[in-house]
Amino acid sequence: MASTKEIKNRIKSVGDTQKITNAMYLISSTKMRKARRDAEETRPYFNLLRSEIRRMFAVGKDFKSRYYDADVDETKAGGRNGILVITGDKGLAGAYNQNVIKETLELMERSDDYKLYVVGDYGWRYFRSHEADVCEEFAHSMNQPTLAMARDITRELLDEFDENEFDRLYVCYTEYTGGMSAGAARHDRLIPFDKDDFVPEGDETGDDAEAVFEFEPDVNTVLERSMQSYLVGYVYSALVNSYSSEQSARMMAMDAANDNASDLLAELKLEFNHLRQNAITQEITEVSSGARSLKNKGR
Repeated sequence: MASTKEIKNRIKSVGDTQKITNAMYLISSTKMRKARRDAEETRPYFNLLRSEIRRMFAVGKDFKSRYYDADVDETKAGGRNGILVITGDKGLAGAYNQNVIKETLELMERSDDYKLYVVGDYGWRYFRSHEADVCEEFAHSMNQPTLAMARDITRELLDEFDENEFDRLYVCYTEYTGGMSAGAARHDRLIPFDKDDFVPEGDETGDDAEAVFEFEPDVNTVLERSMQSYLVGYVYSALVNSYSSEQSARMMAMDAANDNASDLLAELKLEFNHLRQNAITQEITEVSSGARSLKNKGR
């Protein structure tokens, strides 16, 4: 049985750990609110950009773009897939990182030829240790995501696409579902895109089909430049969603750790009180026995 000194030391250790987990909970809460606020501030611009791209499809017929393929086939054999994987930099976030990795592994199984572009130290270490085909020059830390960070990532990916490093580009990330939720891991195809990604089903022309627009220098150039900005917005949204999901998952993990620490402290304090009570009872018994012995000796 542990001594009272050992239990006191353990109570102190658990209490110190609980302070750390509580601080991590508060820090993750602050980071998540900031990320969501930044995303809300940029969302109107990218929503408007999406509407303008839809308008181009509504008034135009023939588009030629390196980003566009009207007959893209998800199940087509052959070709090289590029996969942008967004994980966290560290653990202590429940199953957040493992869910993204699992989603990526399922996507990798669809093609024997792929190349990974990993954001986040956790995913980088995992895939490197499992000898996956990871782009060595592509290294980004999943710290507080910014629009500049999304631009850099998109520029590098488009350069790789232009150099024929891959034929299709996917992004594996965690979609934030709001509240205290770890979100859901998913994957989306970024390149090549289909106009169905912008035009709702059953509305192939849109409200501006009869309107007349002039594009300078031409519709293909405008569309290509618009798509580059749209891809930046998509990558930024995936980064913010993943970051918010990570912080939410960490909040849940730290909250559970706090609850477990409280339960453990209650048990340790109860055990400590029992031991202390037994020690006091033992001392009283010894004093009483000694007094009784002296009394009997005096008689």
